[in-house]
Amino acid sequence: MSQVVTYVVSYARTVAASSSSRLHSPVAWSRKSVQEGYYDLEAGETERTPLLYVRDNGRYRAKSLHRTNDPNRVHPVALGLMVALLVFLLIGVVIGVYLLLLTVQRPWPVSHPFFLVERPAWWQYPVALEAATLDRLAVTNVIVLHTDSEDCLDQERCVRYLQNTERSCWAARRDHIPYNFLIGGDGVTYEARGWKSQHGFVDLPGRNTTLVVGMIGNFTDRQPAEVQYAELKAFITESIRRLSLSPQYRLHGAVNATRPSQDSTIALYSQLERWLHWKGFVARDQP
Repeated sequence: MSQVVTYVVSYARTVAASSSSRLHSPVAWSRKSVQEGYYDLEAGETERTPLLYVRDNGRYRAKSLHRTNDPNRVHPVALGLMVALLVFLLIGVVIGVYLLLLTVQRPWPVSHPFFLVERPAWWQYPVALEAATLDRLAVTNVIVLHTDSEDCLDQERCVRYLQNTERSCWAARRDHIPYNFLIGGDGVTYEARGWKSQHGFVDLPGRNTTLVVGMIGNFTDRQPAEVQYAELKAFITESIRRLSLSPQYRLHGAVNATRPSQDSTIALYSQLERWLHWKGFVARDQP
């Protein structure tokens, strides 16, 4: 009898211990149910992965919760396509700019570099330049004439000529040197009134549409030095590059209205008449 009581007590303890274990882990996977994809509420093994419960024909089917994808993450393929698109766009822009530059008309290939001495470098006096502003968008003409003076073959003599001419013009009529630019025998361009101001010749047409360039020297019977012609080409090209002269500009010489046939034979124009943009002579009302 005592053995029976002992057995019953031992069995009761075993059942109680088993019930306590299930209370701590009431839901677990059994190896068999894992293979079948169902929950086993009585299995002794625990499951650490979060699960979903799906009712299916009276039984609970287990579904694992998968981590959702990061919405800010860019797929490698999409990233590659974006980079390729940007590269093609950049190449297209470069090609477009190159083709645009090719459309800009150049009067000729320039091998002679452009040298410029600006006005403040040769005129350092308190009287500032005061002249009407030139409409840069309308500049379509270049008039070339000689100064009918002594040559200047170095910068010192050329600067002296500009200074003396400025003083003479100011003393005679309270005005500045009338040229926009002058080109010396040293192959240098000297800024007089520049690209932004109208020329000061009252007897030449188109004051608001014209740049007047003086070749320093007397070139009635002889041509200027080749370096002066080369610098004139470089000046015209630079003016176009600065958008201060239309690529479809017109090149003119100046003759006296009272003796046009005589002035047209001036040696200065014998070479200019063969240039592409040459359009003939304009008449001056005064000698």
